[in-house]
Amino acid sequence: MSTQLPGFIDRFRQPEYVGENRCTPCTIVNVTIAVVVSTALTFAAMPIGIAFFMFSMAAIYLRGYLVPGTPTLTKTYFPDWLLRMFDKSEMGTPTQTPKETDREPEEVLTEANVIEPCEEIDDLCLDDEFQTAWQENMERVLEEGAEKSDLSRILDANEEELEFEEHESAFLARIDGRRLGQWESHAALVADLAAARELSDRYGDWDELSVDNQSRILSGLRIFLETCPECGEMITAEQETVESCCRSMKVVAATCEGCDARILEVEQN
Repeated sequence: MSTQLPGFIDRFRQPEYVGENRCTPCTIVNVTIAVVVSTALTFAAMPIGIAFFMFSMAAIYLRGYLVPGTPTLTKTYFPDWLLRMFDKSEMGTPTQTPKETDREPEEVLTEANVIEPCEEIDDLCLDDEFQTAWQENMERVLEEGAEKSDLSRILDANEEELEFEEHESAFLARIDGRRLGQWESHAALVADLAAARELSDRYGDWDELSVDNQSRILSGLRIFLETCPECGEMITAEQETVESCCRSMKVVAATCEGCDARILEVEQN
């Protein structure tokens, strides 16, 4: 009996809706339904109410929801502002609200002489010297495998305890199971690490900025990438609809043509 139970539980479990993929609004809705129904049943027959509540909690824990179709119903009928609060999409741009002390990416990059007005069009372009240094740094990170050492220095973390996880839609850094940062891909991480090293030399107050603020600046800088840090192929941008645990959203996605590495996703309002 004991050898068969784990197998049964594993078949009942739905990994796409639990763990880090768990939809918080879905869980709240289903727990609320379970409590209401269990309470009503308890007034009629306490053992039945208790049994239903235990079954409901087990189902929500293992499957992510009790009522079939909850993820679709939540996306359809919950307001977007509420879903955005719980959204855990694996997009590289931070979800935190900028603080009053944060600096705008364009402001920092301009002061650091990283971007400047283009000569031929009314737009901003990368400084040639910075572009060359950035490219050389990206090559260094790849050749030396310096991702962990560079990231541990930026985050002031123990390099030996730092671990990377790559999923279909994200590249994550963890220590003891705690997530330290996430990027759209390994290529996006390489671009950020290479840019951070150069920015720390060019911008005197770089180390005074919060990690979230640095992340906004670095992800914004990726807009200027023309070739992929990993495969060297061209980067193209197009509009896509992506699914997170809680909602669907339209984004402008920049992707490497040669290796399909996602460089940047920017949600459209």
